[in-house]
Amino acid sequence: MHHFYWRRNLILIAGFLEKAKKYDTKNYLYHIMTSAINNLSKRYRYRTTGGGGPSGNLYIPSLSRELNFFNSLIDKFKSIYYNNPTGHSIISTQSCSNLSNIEKNSVDYIFTDPPFGANIMYNELNFMIEGWLKCFTNSNYDAIINNEQSKTIDYYETELLSAFKEYYRVLKPKRWINIEFNNSKSIIWNLLRKAINNSGFIISQVSVLDKKQGSFKQVTSPGSVSKDLLISAFKPSVEYNNYHSKIISKEVVIAYISDILNHLKPSIFTERTLQILYSKYISLCMTNNYTIDFDVNIFLELLYSNFIEKDGFWFTTHQIEAYLEYKKKMKLEGMDDIKSGASLLFVNDEKSALVWLYNFLFESKSYSVILTAFNQLANLQDDDVPELKELLEQNFIIENGKYRRPQNEPEHNSITEKRQKNLRREFETLLVQAQTEKKKIKLVRKEALAYGFELCYKDKRFTDILTIAKKLDKKILENSGELNDFVEAAEIMVEGIK
Repeated sequence: MHHFYWRRNLILIAGFLEKAKKYDTKNYLYHIMTSAINNLSKRYRYRTTGGGGPSGNLYIPSLSRELNFFNSLIDKFKSIYYNNPTGHSIISTQSCSNLSNIEKNSVDYIFTDPPFGANIMYNELNFMIEGWLKCFTNSNYDAIINNEQSKTIDYYETELLSAFKEYYRVLKPKRWINIEFNNSKSIIWNLLRKAINNSGFIISQVSVLDKKQGSFKQVTSPGSVSKDLLISAFKPSVEYNNYHSKIISKEVVIAYISDILNHLKPSIFTERTLQILYSKYISLCMTNNYTIDFDVNIFLELLYSNFIEKDGFWFTTHQIEAYLEYKKKMKLEGMDDIKSGASLLFVNDEKSALVWLYNFLFESKSYSVILTAFNQLANLQDDDVPELKELLEQNFIIENGKYRRPQNEPEHNSITEKRQKNLRREFETLLVQAQTEKKKIKLVRKEALAYGFELCYKDKRFTDILTIAKKLDKKILENSGELNDFVEAAEIMVEGIK
C-alpha cells in the first residue's frame, strides 16, 4: 500500500495514527485522518482548475499533485463535526440483510443508498483506508456484481431482497422509506424494483434529486448516467403480500388503492392517474401470484364507486377538499408546468406517453399544439409505439377539432373497449409470429404485449406467455419489470403444473 503515497506523507500519516491511539478521542482522530487519506495519496489528480481524488475506482492518475499534510488536516478539522452519541441515538456498522438486533415495527423512517450493482467495488475500494486501520471488511457479504469474486447478478438480487425484507420488518406500518439509486442498466433498476415490491413496500413516487437536469430515461438508458433518483415507498397498513387467499376481493383492492392515495399529498401526482393505479394493482397481483380478476373497466367502476375523480386524478373522500384548496392556493389553471405536462419525469414508452398526454390535456387542445409539445419531450426507444395521432384517436375524445380527456365513466369505457380490441389484435399476431417463426423478436409494442400477457394469465394460458418470452430479445424483458413479472409468474405456474 505504501506505493500509493509520497514518502513524507506516508511517514506523517503513520505517525499521526500512532499518536492518536493514546487519546480518548482516538475514533474522532481516526475519522479525521482517514477522510484526508485519499487527498494525501498519489491518487490526487492535478488540474488547472483544482484537483481531487478519483471516486469509484482505484488507480493513480497520469498527473498527480502532492498536497501539504498539515494544511489538509486542518481543513478536515474545520469541516468535520463529531457528535458523540449520548444515549438518544445508536450508530451501528452491520449488514442490512441481518437487522435482528432491531425489533419488528420499531423504526419511523429509513433512508437507504443501496450498492449500485457492478458500478462500484466497495470492499476493494476500502483497501486504502482499511489498510491503515488494520480492520478489513468481510467481502463475502458485499452486495455487488463482480466476476472475480464469483458474484453474479442472481447473488446481487438475493442480497437486495434480503436487505429490503429486513427494512420492511423493522419499519412501522404507514411509515416511509426513501431509496437513492443510480445505475446505467435497466436490468439493475428492475432488480431493485422487484426487491422493493417483493419485500412488501408500495412505491409511491420516483423523482430526480436534481430536477434541473436528468430524467428517468437518462439514468436507466445503457451508457448514460445522470443524477440519482429518489424512490419513495411506504409500508402499508395491511400486509397484502401475506394475504391468505389468492383471490383478492373488491374490499382488499379498495383498501390497497386507499393506502396508495392516502400516502400522497392531495396535489398533482401522476401516481393518481387511472393508468398508474391500475398498473399498481396488476403489480400487486403478479408479485404475489394472485388472480387478476379486474380488467381496467371493472377497476374503473371500482374507482368511481369508492373515490373521487378531479382533473384526471383520483382522491379519497377526505382528500378532495384539501386538493381543491391546493388548486385555489396555487391557481392551478395558470400553472405552466401542468399545462406543459412537465410534472411527469419521463416519456420513453407508450404507457408514460399516455400519462403525459392525460396530464397535458388539462384542457382541450389541437393536434398541432399537442404534437409540438410532445416532440420536445418524448424520447421513445425500445418500444414500437403507434404514431401520436393514432394514440390520441384511440385514447381521447375528439370534440370540435380538438382532443380532450374522457370526462365520465361511459366515455372511459368506450375508449377502453376500442383500445383493448386493438391491443388484443396486435398480441394475437405476435403470438402467431412467435409460434411460427424462428428468428428473435427485437421490437414490440410493449402495451400490446402487457395486455396480452394479462389476458393469458387470467385464462391460465401460461405456455403462451412462455412461447413469446422465448422469442423476445432479452433486452425487452430486462427493460420492463411489468413484462418480466408476467414471465416469471408463468414459469412458476408451469413448474407447479408439472
